[in-house]
Parts: sequence; structure tokens; C-alpha cells
Amino acid sequence: MAVVVYNNLSKAVAHETSFVGPQLERPYFANYPWVTGEREGQGPLGAICDVLEIATTEFVVFAPCDTPYFDSASFDQLIGMRSHHDVVVAADDQSPHLRHWLLSCWNVQSTRDHMLGSFASGERAIHRAINGLEVYDQHFVSQVLTNVNTPSDVQ
Repeated sequence: MAVVVYNNLSKAVAHETSFVGPQLERPYFANYPWVTGEREGQGPLGAICDVLEIATTEFVVFAPCDTPYFDSASFDQLIGMRSHHDVVVAADDQSPHLRHWLLSCWNVQSTRDHMLGSFASGERAIHRAINGLEVYDQHFVSQVLTNVNTPSDVQ
């Protein structure tokens, strides 16, 4: 499933796509690029900070490996709003419009110092660390945002 998400994202961005986190010791993943940093193991905010810290691109996009229904067109829609906001986050189109922080696009220049500073101050919650940034909720139908963790999740 992770490779499905990887391929969907790769179709939507012009730059290299990488997995984030500890490299899996499985032959299936041997040929994929990986990014890891000093905050490895310190939660999703740590991973976001690691990527923002080393990024050399204008923006970075995050996608959890268990969201295979978020296709390349969905990534195009998410990325399409990046030039107008610091962070574009996927959100449910139905109330209460829950934000999916790990399906998001971040402007590296305008968010790097802010997020690294939040993490360094002890913050570990993404929804609090983004205070002060311009965040745009890009709405998607809930099916597209579904996390597939078990075989029954696909039925």
C-alpha cells in the first residue's frame, strides 16, 4: 500500500519522492529513497521538522502510507493551493472538517523556522505548532481520506 501512495505522489510532483522514517529492512523497499533525521522516533511533528530542515525545494508534501485512495489528482488539488498559503492541509468536506495533517503541503521557506522553533520549545502537536502560520483547508470527500489499516477497511 505504501508504494501505491508513493506512486500517486510521484505522479503529482516534479521532484524526487522519498519515504520518511527508518528504512525498512525489506527487499521490496530496497530501491526507494528514504529520508530520516535527528528527530526520528519523535512523532509526526518530528518527521515534518526533519524534512523541512533538509528540504531544498520550494515546498514539501506529506502523505501517510495508508491512504491509497488519495490519488495523483487529489495531490494535484492539494499542491495547487500552495503558492497562496504556508500550509495546505487535506480536510474532510463534511463537518467538523477534520484536518489530516499528514496529508499536507508545506511552503519550506515560510514554515521551516517556525516549525523547528515550535519543536525545539517542546511542542509535539502539529495542530498547536502551526499557530501563527497561514493554513488553508483543502476539502476532500471522506472516502479519499480513508486510512486503510486492515483488509476490512477496503470493503
